[in-house]
Formats: sequence, C-alpha cells, structure tokens
Amino acid sequence: MPIDKTVKMLPALLLVLSSVAASLVASVGALAQSAGVAGEEQSSEHVKARLVPETTSAVAGSTLWVALRLEHAEHWHTYWINPGDAGKATEISWQLPAGVTAGDILWPTPERFNLPADLVDFGYTGEVFELIPLTIPADFSGSQVAVTAQANWLECEDICIPGGATVSLTVPVLPAGSAAEANTPWLYGFERTRASLPRSDISLSSTFSFSAGELNLLVQATDSIFANAGNISFIPDEHRVIEYIAPQQITSQQSTLQLKQKQHRRVERQMPERVGGLLLVTDAEGKQTSYQVNAAIDPLAAAAASEASPLAAPINTVGGDVSIAGAFLFALLGGLILNLMPCVFPVLSLKVLHLASSTHTTIREQRLHGLSYMSGVMLSFLALAAVLLGLQASGAAAGWGFHLQQPWFVASLVFLFFVMGLSMSGVVEFGTSVMGVGADLQDKEGYAGSFFTGVLAAVVASPCTAPFMGAALGFAFTQSMPVALTVFLALGFGMALPFVILSFVPALAKLMPRPGPWMLTFRQLLAFPLYATVVWLLWVLGQQTDSNAMALVVAGCVILAFACWLYQYRHNAQGWMRQASLLLILLCVGGAGSTLFTPFLQVRTATTIAAAEAGENYESYSAARLQALRAEGKPVFINMTAAWCITCLVNEKVALGSEAFITAMTDKGVTYLKGDWTNNDPAITEVLKQYETSGVPLYLMFPADSSKPAEVLPQILTEGLMLEALERI
Repeated sequence: MPIDKTVKMLPALLLVLSSVAASLVASVGALAQSAGVAGEEQSSEHVKARLVPETTSAVAGSTLWVALRLEHAEHWHTYWINPGDAGKATEISWQLPAGVTAGDILWPTPERFNLPADLVDFGYTGEVFELIPLTIPADFSGSQVAVTAQANWLECEDICIPGGATVSLTVPVLPAGSAAEANTPWLYGFERTRASLPRSDISLSSTFSFSAGELNLLVQATDSIFANAGNISFIPDEHRVIEYIAPQQITSQQSTLQLKQKQHRRVERQMPERVGGLLLVTDAEGKQTSYQVNAAIDPLAAAAASEASPLAAPINTVGGDVSIAGAFLFALLGGLILNLMPCVFPVLSLKVLHLASSTHTTIREQRLHGLSYMSGVMLSFLALAAVLLGLQASGAAAGWGFHLQQPWFVASLVFLFFVMGLSMSGVVEFGTSVMGVGADLQDKEGYAGSFFTGVLAAVVASPCTAPFMGAALGFAFTQSMPVALTVFLALGFGMALPFVILSFVPALAKLMPRPGPWMLTFRQLLAFPLYATVVWLLWVLGQQTDSNAMALVVAGCVILAFACWLYQYRHNAQGWMRQASLLLILLCVGGAGSTLFTPFLQVRTATTIAAAEAGENYESYSAARLQALRAEGKPVFINMTAAWCITCLVNEKVALGSEAFITAMTDKGVTYLKGDWTNNDPAITEVLKQYETSGVPLYLMFPADSSKPAEVLPQILTEGLMLEALERI
C-alpha cells in the first residue's frame, strides 16, 4: 500500500483502536466487578474456605445471610451436623461487632458415604455453602460490619486430618429501611443451598417409639408427598439413634409413612426425648426433596405400628440380621459346648462324682437334683445378664466376661478353687456344703448343693466363649431387655442340659460305674484340675496387675490352707482350744479376704502393658494405627483377646502362634494388631459392638484394598484356616 494512502487512513485506524481499548477497559472493569463481595480465601491442606455474603451490604435492623463456602479437593469430604459412625461436624466460633449476633448453621442435605467395616458417614464433597444468619441491630452505628470466623472441621479421604481456617468479611452497613443489592456472582451458591434445605411449605406431624430393638417412626403429611416416590430414606440429625448400616424398612401411602430401623445400642441407656432429621424423598425422575422431621415420643406408636396392616410393599430394604429363633438356637448350642471348655470341667466333675455316689437315691430325687442344678445355672446366667445389661444401660462399657476384668474378682476365684481343691484332696471336709461331694446328703441340703454347684458352674463358665455364642450374645445386646434375657436363659439351659438328661434317664445313669473305693481316688484326682484352674487364674491376675499382686494372693492361699487345717483340727479339740481355733480361723479368713481390697490389686497402666509387649510379633491395637495402615494400603490382622479368655489362649497357641502362620504373615506383609480386653478398654468395646459381638475373641482380616471390608474369622481357629485367610487378602 502506498505511503500516502496509509497516512490518510491513520485517523480512522486510531479511532478504531481507541474504541477497542475503551471496550477492553470496560470489559476488565465488568470482569472485576463480577467477582462480587467475598472474604479472602483461606486454605487448609485439602479444603479451601471463605466467607461470602448474600448481599453486597448489610442493612441495620435486618439479617445479613453469609455462607461459609468450603471447596474440597477431589475425594475429600467434611461432615454434616450428624457425622455418622465416625467424624466431626464443622464448627464455627465468631468475633462480631457489639450488638451483632450469629445464628446456627443451616446445613444443606448431606451425601451418604459407605465406608469399610460397615461404617456410614454423612457429609459434603466439592463445593458447599453452609448458611449462617447475622442479625444487625437497628441502632447499629458503624458504617461497616467486620466479622471474623474461626472454622474448624475434619477433612477425610482414607484418613482424616483436623483442618480449619480463620476467615473474615467486611461489608458496608446501610440505614434501616434501605434495600441491599444482591451479591450476584455468588447467588448461585445460596440458591442451590436453599433448594436442598428441607421444604417449609409442607407440614409434617410425626411420632416415634422404640420396641423390639427398632426405631418406629410414623410420619403424616398435609400433602401427598409420598405418592410417586421411587426411594425414601431417613437421616437422623442426632448421633447414635439408629444403626446406619442396618436396613430401613419403609412403607408408605399418599401422605403417610412408616419407618422401622434397628436402633443404636445406646438407646436403651438413654432414651432420646425427640427424633429429628431429614426425610429424603426421590421421585421417579430422580429429583430429591428433603423434609424436616421432628418427632415427639409416643408410647403407643410401637403397638399401633405392629397392629396396623401393611401400607404397601417396602420401598427399600438393605441388609439383614440374625433372627430371634436363630439366636436362641445358637445360644443353646453354645451352652452345650461350654461343658467341654476347660474352665467348666472342674466344677462339672463335681456333679458327675456326686451322681456316681448317689446309687441309693430314687429316680425322683435324681431328677430333682438335675432340676436344682439347672435352676442354679439358669438363674445365674439370668442374674449375670441383668447386671451386664444394667451396666450397659448406665453407660458402662461391659461385655461377656466383664467381671473377670476386676482383679479382686479373679483373686476371689483363686481362693475359692484353691479351697475346693484342698477339700477334694482330703485336707478338709466341709460336710454337706457344695464342696462335700462324697458325703451322705439329705434331701434339702443335697438339692441346695446341686443348686450352688450350678451357680458356680455358671460363674466359671463366663470367661469362655464357645462357638455359636458370639452371634447369639451379639444379637442379645442389640435387643430389648426381655429378648436379651431370654437368649441368656437359652444359653444356661444348653449348659445344664447334659446333666439334666443324665438325671432324667435312668438307663444312662446305670451306665455310670458303681460306688466303691475308686471314688476316693477319683475324688482326689479331681483336685488337680482345680489346682490347674488356680494356676491359670493367677496368670490372669498377673496379666492384669503384676508379680506383687500374685505373691499377695498366693500368701492369701497359704493363710486359707492354714485355716482349713485348723477347721479340720478343731473337730478333735476340746475346751478353750476349740474356741481359740475357731477365732483363729475367722482371723485367717478375714486376713485372706482383706487382700482383695489392697492397692496391689490394681490394673496395670497402658504404659506398663506396652513395655511388657516389647519385642513381640504384634503391635497394640489402636484405631489410629489401623486407619494409618489402611491408608498406606497394607493388610492388617486384628486379634481382640483377653487373658481370661480360654478360647483366645488356645487359638493363640494352636493357630496364631504357629511358625507357618507367622511366616506367612511376614511374607504377605501383614501387620498384626492385638487388642487386649483383659482390663476393660472402651476402644476395644466399641469395635466389638461394631461387629455385633459382646465379647472376645474377635478376629478381623483386613485386605490391602482399603475399599474392601474386613473378613470376620471364626472364633475357633486352626493353622490351616488362618493360612487360607491370608491367601484371600
């Protein structure tokens, strides 16, 4: 192009360039304005936070809505007001100008997270607005309101990390009666959040009750909100009301809904005054609407629900539980097998010897002995269950064998079995008491002896957990008191059944050997299982306490042995010697008993136990350690045990302590965690409850894949079974 033409076009080009520049300036200004009003963004490791107002200014005498905006990194989440089985809800503490007040958080509808080990959490991913109302007083004199919030949360993926941020916001304040402009760029977040809040235009009336281990929730609406529902679910806003993983059985009509779900174990300890939460209704097109439920307790609701005819087929049912009939059968079988446990055998031997020596009794008397023994067993199990359930209802962490977690009780059993052994050895004769097995008992005393032998058998059976017992007892502790007690009665009946059958069937009794001199030898021989039981109980005591306590209890046994010798000696003593020996016996018994209340019989601290475990092929269990190992993608084997659990000790000797199993664990890179429940550890109690068992042993094999749940292994282990379990991870 010629230069002269270019020169002539210069003014036009300059005009075009000026217009473009002006447009660019205007666009930049608009873009800058589009950011709206918001506080500065702050970040934790995986979550970004900032305060965002709904309007660009506040108005005196009105409410300014602000949002704590959280933006989560991929795969990370924070928690709702009810975090579920684990977690912690976001908390906010405010620094506000004088007169300004902050209300409660309005929580959006949360997501449900199904985690390994049948855990369920509720929370948020991605971007979430948590709305908070700030009330500005009418006489607010400042030109702007500046607020600061300290927000704390728990941010979780495979692991959880405490997070938080200090976020601030400053907005101008307009006079009362003014109209504030919308904070347009952020309105989408407020609108989306309000759309997920419970609808306020539908009135719901609801009642709840608990019966047969279930929450019974009845909801009635003023509109046909359930007519076209494809799925309905309920999320309580308070923790530990229901078992989240359990099925929700929901039936509905147009405007009426009935929900049943397994109650949480702690409901019986503290009955809630209300049951609130979100009722989530999803229509056929997949659109979800939430409704706020605030149910008041109604004692008649459970009866009305059970008598009413079904409203419709259940909309959603997930999972399943052990039936009542199945629990009774398992309890019966577990009771039968208890007779074969080493902790029961010494006492059961006493009754066998008594039956063998009772050839002159009638069939009726034999049967009464059997019924007396059964009464002692069943009433003892009933009393033990009542105490255990009462402790759980009061908030104590108690499970099967809980009384053996007390060193004084273990020491008492040491004294009892030692004296019984002395009686069987012939050191002392207690006549018609429960330990006078070979004596010529009269009816009343003999039946009392059978009864108290049953009591003793039930007490010493409590450290043992037989096959089938775990499922039965785990079921019992999730049910109402009557059902739980009935399961325990079935357990006691199963334990007493063999002796009852023997006493009721004369043909079986005839198979027993006839009385003779052999009985004295057999009686003396039976003392040795009792002495062996004493040794085992002393070992349990040593695990709970230390060698000083063991020495003190052994000294108590020596004193009791002297008292037994004096008791036998006084039969031949005359005059003042007889009275003096009686006084000395009482002093000896009192001295031995006083050892039960000394400071030596105290459980060891966690530090002492950890030091004792140094050098073992396992680590002490903790929830944090398990979580860390799973986050690292490492397989984990957990052994929940106790020193007083015979089944646990046998398994550790036969299977867990075998060279083949230890080598296979090392080759597979499995970390062995051991939880010791000898001295009542609430953290272990929670794990037992989580897997619906009331006592040890509990064996869990976690695969390397953290998304997969643990495999619950049987309570009776073999080396082959453990090697097969390792191959499956």
